[in-house]
Amino acid sequence: MRVWNNVWIVGLLCCLWACSTGANDGYILPEEPDYSEDVAWYKDLSEANAVADIFYIAPTCIWNWSDEEGRIVYFEDIYNESQRQALLPSLKLAQNIFGVGNNFYAPYYRQISLDSWMEGEQAVAERFPYAMADVKNAFDYYMKHYNQGRPFVLAGFSQGAKAVVELLKELTAEEYERLVAAYVVGYRVTKEELANYPTIVEACGADDTGVTICYNSVATPDAICPVLSPSALCINPVNWSRDEIPAVLNDTVTVTLDNTWKVLRVEGLDEEKYYNPSLGSLFKLGNYHLLELTLYKQSLADNVKLRIDSFRKKH
Repeated sequence: MRVWNNVWIVGLLCCLWACSTGANDGYILPEEPDYSEDVAWYKDLSEANAVADIFYIAPTCIWNWSDEEGRIVYFEDIYNESQRQALLPSLKLAQNIFGVGNNFYAPYYRQISLDSWMEGEQAVAERFPYAMADVKNAFDYYMKHYNQGRPFVLAGFSQGAKAVVELLKELTAEEYERLVAAYVVGYRVTKEELANYPTIVEACGADDTGVTICYNSVATPDAICPVLSPSALCINPVNWSRDEIPAVLNDTVTVTLDNTWKVLRVEGLDEEKYYNPSLGSLFKLGNYHLLELTLYKQSLADNVKLRIDSFRKKH
């Protein structure tokens, strides 16, 4: 009996240690966000006549870091000011695209690091659920305390887009009724997800609602990032078409949907200029992942407004 008592005591001590240090499955987790606190959000509610909300999920903006004991942490500490600052440029860009005329809500969450993505899909699969748990908690809090029955847009870029796909899978029927559209920018929607989740509906044009918009941009298929592909969905954000007619973005750049690979083929950019060697293991020369918002900024901003107007007319 004494042996079993000792085993039980050791197990209890290990459990208490894990809880006290924030360790889960061998990972060190920063403090869990409290979404009742303003510090857990990036918000812009300055639009007095806003009729719709944007729920935006930020992309990956942090690297691995070490805590005070020198242990590697793979997750953002949302209460760390320098890490919060790392997210600000992306959040402000998204606010300027999606938030004009709308309420803008973006939760800080314990996103996984860039190093995690470069380690490969197994590391992402193991670590992302912790980040996603925060996003789900934030969305539930938003729905209960902030939304107040308004139509809303889900939007995310890169890791944030992955989170949007997961949120779509769990939308209730009542929530889906108020979904204007979901922007899955720089990530993928698989054939299985499209087939099995009725809340994931392919966008067919510029003003359909309750739909999911998805795309990835490359110079050639050789530059496709395997972590982000293959996708069952792709629409051209320049002409909002699913055909393969080239769309003119500006005087020098055209964007063409490649339906074989379900990517956008961008011609007219300097591949070297937009190549980041530090992320080369993820994004090869000719991969324009880092431009997915800035390249189509005006097209996206106009489209959000159009879809919200279309939603209001229907409802």
